[in-house]
Amino acid sequence: MATTIGKSSPKRLSNSIEASGPLTLPRLMFLLLLGALIVVLHETFRFPLNLPGRHGIEAMGLLVFGRLICTYRWSATIVAFSAATTAFAFGSSGHDGWSGPILDLAPGVFVDLVVMAIPALRDRLVLALPVFVALAFATKPLMRFAGAEWLGMHFGSLRHGVLYPISTHLMFGFAGALVAVLMWLAWARVSHNQRGS
Repeated sequence: MATTIGKSSPKRLSNSIEASGPLTLPRLMFLLLLGALIVVLHETFRFPLNLPGRHGIEAMGLLVFGRLICTYRWSATIVAFSAATTAFAFGSSGHDGWSGPILDLAPGVFVDLVVMAIPALRDRLVLALPVFVALAFATKPLMRFAGAEWLGMHFGSLRHGVLYPISTHLMFGFAGALVAVLMWLAWARVSHNQRGS
């Protein structure tokens, strides 16, 4: 079974649901829903450990799932944009203040730009996504650090320095992306088997 995203061979889970495909109105609505769900989970789900980046498990998982189900080049950005606008609309930017929407948008843009910049990556996108999503999620503490250094902004996650939140963002981003990839691969495998039977 091929693990490509642009021209994915395992497409159908049933006669009406595709594991991956072009941007259509229903798929666009689903991507926007994923972004809104990121904010809902962030606001309602509480982890027992208070580690920086802990919400990367669900946030990056949903972002990756959106990137995999849609072959459109800006699909991760659509999910991130939906999360950013939902958080802004409901005042859920938390301790990030006015910079919150920018920080929410950055990982999606980063993932899409990497995929576009490295054409060979598209053929193995499913395998490479957890690594690149971990790096994309780590842009958040880096941007916070830049805001603290250049604009005098204060972020509680930086009280122990920048290396600690970068490492936890890498860890949680990778874990969330890996879970999403495994779920999508299982969906695609079932789809492939159903078509073959």
